[in-house]
Amino acid sequence: MMQDSSPGDLPALTARARNAQQTWAGLGPDERSRRLRTVRAELARRAGALADCAAAETGKNETDALFEVMAGCEMLGWVASHARRHLESRRVPSWPLIAKRARVEHHPLGVVGVIAPWNYPIGIPLQSLPYALAAGNAVVFKPSELTPQTGALLAECFAPAGEDVVVLAQGGGEVGRALVQSGIDKLVFTGSPATARKILADAAEVLLPVVLELGGKDAMVVCDDADVSAAAAASVGAAFANAGQTCMAVERALVHTDVYDEFVDAAVATTETLVVGSGSNAHLGRVARPEQLDLVEQRLRQAEEAGAKVLTGGRRLALGDAWFAPTVVVDVPRDAELWQEESFAPVLSIARVADDDEAVRVANDSAFGLSSSIFTRDRDRADRLAARLEAGGVNVNDAMTGAALAALPFGGVKQSGFGRLQGPEGLHELSRTTAIVSPVSMRLPSLVGLMFTGRRPPRRLVERAIRAIYGRKPT
Repeated sequence: MMQDSSPGDLPALTARARNAQQTWAGLGPDERSRRLRTVRAELARRAGALADCAAAETGKNETDALFEVMAGCEMLGWVASHARRHLESRRVPSWPLIAKRARVEHHPLGVVGVIAPWNYPIGIPLQSLPYALAAGNAVVFKPSELTPQTGALLAECFAPAGEDVVVLAQGGGEVGRALVQSGIDKLVFTGSPATARKILADAAEVLLPVVLELGGKDAMVVCDDADVSAAAAASVGAAFANAGQTCMAVERALVHTDVYDEFVDAAVATTETLVVGSGSNAHLGRVARPEQLDLVEQRLRQAEEAGAKVLTGGRRLALGDAWFAPTVVVDVPRDAELWQEESFAPVLSIARVADDDEAVRVANDSAFGLSSSIFTRDRDRADRLAARLEAGGVNVNDAMTGAALAALPFGGVKQSGFGRLQGPEGLHELSRTTAIVSPVSMRLPSLVGLMFTGRRPPRRLVERAIRAIYGRKPT
């Protein structure tokens, strides 16, 4: 059994990471990139062992876990190839201070703490670990207490980067709280809004900056010109992947009334072909936390009492308490918990909407805003809808694909969190941004010194300059 860290261990673990960070940052971007490529090779070498471990601890299919490894390899490869360009010094215009030069630089923060969840114990940590390291930081990494073996094996893959560049901390909430207060320079947390509130309260005591990647209640908008068969298949795949235990899962399908019946029939028919089990041909595995199903069953009962109809599923399977049939439900009241709260289980709710305006209004009527989807054959229509949806990411004629793109920022709005991982934004999120202003000649006098110790310009001259430079009316 994996031994937990004690809360009292965290300051020493952070100190180890800080000592390693000085050497790691001093390697320079090229050597850091070379070592991250070595980490990628190690991750690929251990892909099978990682997938087996994740499947055993979470109940997911081994092939699904292998896709997590693949996505992580992409993250490592992207930062190794692109971090230098996005982190290098960048000149910016210095007008109207024509005697000045201005630039932006990105420097390491120091030590970044990463608290990862259990649902994607390989893929989610690799949304932040490579980016933090590429920016010159060291990391204290705490995997979920439900997936300690997977977390330990993943941390071992970073050994080629250097000793203590990634330091592992094992344990539950008390260890996470100790990490927040251990002297780290920034925290990346992925998990539930309830836990995030506790973390923010602890972080406020030490003014620790935090990136939060939280839950979702993602909506799919299906327009009247959509490929209905493709939209239904995507909704089923995105609702039931990983047994619905995905923050980007499609939980609400908002379907134009003209294609509603066709969509519902297709979604139900596709759902009833899915295989639930532990074999390699299974589409869904077990739910990692059976107590979550107690909550989902309660919400389903409440929704049914208020008029909702379960068209398929809605029950536990004979495989055991942790196995739940993929469920499609319609006519869920908009104020029902099943409609408003994240299920984190294989449940898809479908609603009828009259037009695009209603679809946007219903999609945005949520406390969450992580991801969303639009199905239409009209690109301009998709662009207009995407601009109106309150979400961190939008997929057109697909779902959940954004998180797999290493160059694309990932994150949410509202109670889905704040801050961004992945892409240039993720590198900058895990860096210290510094604005530097210097004179074009080191012999020039101080501008502020002249303003306050020399003869000040007459007011009328300043007013005349403002009108001349900024007062021209548009033509």
